[in-house]
Amino acid sequence: MRHATIPPLSPLVPRLLLVAHPTVLATAITIAARAAGQQVDAVASVGDAVRVIPGFAPSVLLLDLDDTGRDAMAQIDRLAAVGAAGLMVMLARDDEPGRIACLDRGADDVVPRRVAPAELLARIRALHRRLERVAQMVAVGDTGMLALDPAHRCVVGLRGERTALSEAEFIALETLLDADGAPVSRDWLGRVALKRPLHADDRSVDQLVLKLRRKLSAVGAADRTILAARRQGYVIADPSRFSVPTGVSNDGQPRPLVAATED
Repeated sequence: MRHATIPPLSPLVPRLLLVAHPTVLATAITIAARAAGQQVDAVASVGDAVRVIPGFAPSVLLLDLDDTGRDAMAQIDRLAAVGAAGLMVMLARDDEPGRIACLDRGADDVVPRRVAPAELLARIRALHRRLERVAQMVAVGDTGMLALDPAHRCVVGLRGERTALSEAEFIALETLLDADGAPVSRDWLGRVALKRPLHADDRSVDQLVLKLRRKLSAVGAADRTILAARRQGYVIADPSRFSVPTGVSNDGQPRPLVAATED
C-alpha cells in the first residue's frame, strides 16, 4: 500500500514534474514552463518519478507516452496509485480510444504531443486549480477527520497520508455513506461497484469490503467502520460521526467528507 503526503498548495504556481525521455520536446516544455513561472523538475522514467515525488511534491505530473499499450497503461497505474498530484498524459498519437483508455486508467487530462505550448501550460494551470479546490474541501492535519479525495480517488488519513482506492472500492464507500446508516445489500453493491449482479455463493462483494476495511484502517479509521448487517448487506457504523460536504460550512471553513468512527 503506497502513501504520499498531500503537496503544499499554491494558488498560483503549479509544481510540474515532467516524466519523459530526454528529447528536444521535453527540453522545450521545461523551458516554456519555467519561463511561465512554473516550478519544474524532469525525470526520464516512472521509477525516477516515484523517487522524486516525496521531495519535490509536484501538484501536476506530465507523463509523455509513445502509445497506449500494456506497458503504457502500467505507467499510468503506477503514477495514479501514488496519488500525490494530478496526472496529465501527453500522447504521441491523438485518437479517441487512446484518450479514453488513459482517462479510464486514472489520468486527469490527456493532450496530444502537438498541443500548442500556451494551451499545454494553461491546461496545467487549470488542473492545478481544480485539484486545489478539491484539496481545500478535504480535512487534513490534526482535525481527527478522514476524508475522500474524489479527484485522486483516494482516502486521506488523519495526518494527511493518502491511500489509493480502486474504482470499485471508491464507489462502494460512497454508496455506503449515501445510505446514511441504512444497510446496503450485497447485490446492490455488486451492481453499482462491480457493475454486475452476483451469482450464488459469489463472495466478491465480501472481498471488496474486506479490502476497503483494511485501507480505511491503515489511515486511522476504526476497525469496525463498516459492519455486516445480517441478511441485509453492509452498513457504515455510527453515521452520526460522518458528514458529507456541500462545499464550505457556514463559518467559512472547509467541510470534511468523512469522520473517524472512534476516538
